[in-house]
Amino acid sequence: MRILIVGGGAVAEELLERLDLREHEVFVVERDPSRRKVLTLKYDVYVIDRDATDVTLYTSDVKMDEIDAVIALTGRNEINLFVLAIAKMYNIPFRIAKVTDSRLAELLQRLGLGVPICQPSIVASMIANFLLSIKEPRFMGRVGEYKLYLITLAETDIATDQKLPDLNLPEDVRVILVFDGSNIYYPSDELVLRSGYQLLILSKTPNIIKYFKG
Repeated sequence: MRILIVGGGAVAEELLERLDLREHEVFVVERDPSRRKVLTLKYDVYVIDRDATDVTLYTSDVKMDEIDAVIALTGRNEINLFVLAIAKMYNIPFRIAKVTDSRLAELLQRLGLGVPICQPSIVASMIANFLLSIKEPRFMGRVGEYKLYLITLAETDIATDQKLPDLNLPEDVRVILVFDGSNIYYPSDELVLRSGYQLLILSKTPNIIKYFKG
């Protein structure tokens, strides 16, 4: 994919860490010279020193008709919406913007500009999930005959500091995803479960709390 990222701050850098830059051609628009230097030295990307609100950026510096995804990550909501509006004009299929206001996120969706990632809402939702699933499993829904649960491990839980094989789980209890506060991934048998980890579990067994919390 050819990806245009507008804003080269911390979120952009985290994103670049997660992308396979051998498979993607990435352009980053950033005015701050210190950030440009960091991105140029650390990543195989094209760094462009331009103002994101200058329309000539999209007509001369970047071949918008060749871009597959636009991601707006500046620190200003209005600039991020402007970038997505430009991307929509060029019919770029994947458009994502970081926003800091849930009302703005709703407006962005109503206008069909793209996908809003609202940081305050995401952080608050994550904290709420921690609080609601730390004492007992939180029922999330059904998948066929299985129920889907979310569990947050506490320091005193029997599963904390253990590997999955050590828990002797029934065959119908499966940990399908782990969130460690930074990343979501499928657990291996060698993974040591730590306090604060969130586990997404599929189970037919109704009482799973005893296997994880004791």
